[in-house]
Parts: sequence; structure tokens; C-alpha cells
Amino acid sequence: MIKNSVLPSTLADEKILQLFEEFDKNKYIYPGFSTDSLINKIGMMFGILVCEDNQGKEVILKAFSGQFCGHWIVPSFVEPNLDIESFNKITNYYDPITKAFSKEIHALDRIVDAKKIEELSEKRKISSTITLKKIIDTYSFTTINNKEYSLKEIVKTKNYPSGTGDCCAPKLFGHAFRNKLHPISLSEGFYGLPTRYKEHKKLYAPCKEKCSLILPTMLNLDILYSDETITVVNKEAGIPTIPGRDESLKDCVTSRLKTLYPSSIEMSAAHRLDMDTSGIIVLGRTKEAHRNLSIQFQEHLVKKEYVALVRGIVKVASGTIELPLRLDMDNRPTQIVDFDKGKSAKTEWTRINVLKYKDGYASRILLKPYTGRTHQLRVHCKEMLHPIIGDRLYGERMEGEERMLLHARYLEFNHPITGVRMSFTVEPDF
Repeated sequence: MIKNSVLPSTLADEKILQLFEEFDKNKYIYPGFSTDSLINKIGMMFGILVCEDNQGKEVILKAFSGQFCGHWIVPSFVEPNLDIESFNKITNYYDPITKAFSKEIHALDRIVDAKKIEELSEKRKISSTITLKKIIDTYSFTTINNKEYSLKEIVKTKNYPSGTGDCCAPKLFGHAFRNKLHPISLSEGFYGLPTRYKEHKKLYAPCKEKCSLILPTMLNLDILYSDETITVVNKEAGIPTIPGRDESLKDCVTSRLKTLYPSSIEMSAAHRLDMDTSGIIVLGRTKEAHRNLSIQFQEHLVKKEYVALVRGIVKVASGTIELPLRLDMDNRPTQIVDFDKGKSAKTEWTRINVLKYKDGYASRILLKPYTGRTHQLRVHCKEMLHPIIGDRLYGERMEGEERMLLHARYLEFNHPITGVRMSFTVEPDF
């Protein structure tokens, strides 16, 4: 099984296993911080980030998830992404209040004093909510571009897991970026009493539950997998795959990848997604990997699936569209159907469901392209008389529609070096 990681992990894997050997030998993670609680009570995640400084010197960063036995700071481990002094002031003030409500509740009879218990429980809930909101305000995250974001700015949803931002990876990247260090390799592992989901001294990727909410902003890329030769990215809508001629289009997937991996080749994209399309894209960071991936696409060895939300009710359950396409020379970059000069283009589609949309209806469809012509899916949907919602070229973008609702949800290919068949799935947010 391939262990997904946002950075190559081989070098850091070796380092973290060495760290666990030191824990075994010394019986502490640092003098005065015993491993007894980890072995006998509850284990926890540890992380290693291998970096380089401005002189190219290797720097090893260590982190633990959350607090270690009530301590945010342990010597030789990186600091958290929150203001500890502010955190302590908040908890020192509000925790006694919350605990006092709990103590009073436990002292009451649940039958005789049911109404009183309900009132106190609501007050306790309010106290806990206030505490959490104030703690959230103490978090600050430094990105690869040296920008600062609060937790609220990064995570837009109202509800997210407690402890978001306290995992090893956000701590490690935060410290690295604050100190102008360049990340090279990342690995995380679990040490201590096994849980239902974690095994002692086993290595894991950054968690999806919390880290996936933070790391895309910190790294400026939503990375699904990365090793020494390839990177798989979940591209956001609104940025191009490769740089355009205009200065406003220089910020793209490949330029962001180059920032994270300076040794990557300039044109690492083995295929492209339209700027308005979101979803999975694979990039080859070496000439050999890029060449191999490009050949796989040319020889139709890559399996791709897209999801689109199109206007109206698609009445037929499934079908195939085969309409040749070419560039409209008088209206670039628009593509048109041309049975004489167009290149063959084939798309299979399946209706997933029909739903209410604004004042009418929309259909969610699964699209499987067997060729990779420019704007193929967009033109084929238009020719079905069901243009993709938000498509400015082949339909229209109505008020309130901020993007085109087309997403590359599935990608399957052979690893260009190992030959291992790999697949990735990311469902759309629409």
C-alpha cells in the first residue's frame, strides 16, 4: 500500500524510526519528559521534517501532536501554531467556570433536579463554546509565501474538529516557514499504547480530518501524494495549470510546485485542466518521470473521470458522444465541432442524479473522456444541449455562479519509475 504524503517521505521515514529507537533506549522524549504515559496510558503522533537552510545545510525538525502531558513546549521540539500566553490566560479563566458547572451538575439528582441540570448543562455548553472561540483566535499559520493567516481565515466552515492545527505537519511547516527553512522530506509515526486506529511505531500520512483543512493553504497546493519524482495535486478552480502570457496568469500549479520543489523541472505538468476546472492532476518533477507520464496520456493508458453539474434535466441515463473538434480560428480559444477538419473526440457519460437548482433543475453527470481534446467535455456537454453550469465559453455564468462546475474526480496511471498502478479520488464540493 502506498503511503500518501504531501512531501517525499523516504529520508524522514529513516529519521523518525531512529527517533523511536532513542525513545526506547532513553525512556524519555527529552530529559524530564518520560515516555511512561505513552507506553502505559495513551500513545501519540510524532513527526519529522527534514529541511535545508539558506546555505543548504540540513536541519531536522521534530514535533508531537497537541500537548505532551499538558506541555505545549518540550525542548528540541517545535512550538505550536498558537500564542501560548493567550491560551493559558483563556483556559485559566474559563476552565474553572466550566468545571464548576460540571461539579454542580454531578451533585444533583437526575430525576428530582432534571430542570436544574438542563439549565446548568446549557450554561456549561455556552462556557465551553466561548472558550473554544477565544482559543481559536490565538492561532496563526505562516505559509510558504511568508503570509500569515488565522485559523478562521483558513477554515471557512463553522464546524471543524477540535485540535485542528495542532497536528505534527502544521506545526513543522509553521516553524520551517517562520524560520526561512526549505522543507525536503516529511514523515509521521505513532508511538505508544496502540489505539483502534494507530499501531505502535507505525508510520502514517498527515490526517485527512484536520491536516487537509490546513496544509493546502500553508503549502499553497492541495497535495494528495508526493515522492521524489511525481506530485499529485487537487487543483483549485480559478488558477491555470501552466503559466499564461498575462502577468495575472503567472501564478499557476507548476509555478507553485516549483516554489515547493526548486529542483523540479519548469514544465512539470504531464496534462492540463482548464483554469475554471478543479480536480486531480499529476506532475512529473524529473524529465524521465514527465516523459513517461506524457507517453501514458498519449497512449490512453491513463484513466480519467470527471463530474459536472449541467443545466436542465438529462433524461437519458447514459450515452456516448463522438464529435470531432478543432479550434475556432476566429474566436480563440473556443473549440467547435468540425466533421471535416476536426480531431476525433469521444466521451462517455452517465447521469448520477437530478436536483433542484436555483429556479429550475440541474443534472449531475459522470464524464469519461477517451480522448483529451481542448475543452472536449465542455463542448460535448453543450452539444447535448446541457451546458456545464458556470461555463463562460459554452454556456453562461448566471448571477451567484462563481465558477464552472466541472471537477476531475478520478485519475489512474502507472507510476513512471516503479510501474505501480496508482489511483486517486477526490469528490467535488458541488
